[in-house]
Amino acid sequence: MAFVIRIVTAVVVGILVLHILLVLLEANPANDLVSTLADWANGLSGWSEDLFTPDGYKARIFVNEGLAAVVYVLIGGVLSRAATRI
Repeated sequence: MAFVIRIVTAVVVGILVLHILLVLLEANPANDLVSTLADWANGLSGWSEDLFTPDGYKARIFVNEGLAAVVYVLIGGVLSRAATRI
């Protein structure tokens, strides 16, 4: 079970980090891949959207989705360790 939790955590964090990189590198938002990834990232980080409001779109995405990624890593780590002990 711990393995599954680690895989799911890695996929979720990977989506968020990849979206952050695409925004920072100014990928074309009209591209289907970029658009789909943005939709997924928005769904995963909706709870942290506009939690912090720095000036600029890139900074906002970096801070808020970065925070979501860190929280998912922490929660995934705790759940994984708990599942290992069961």
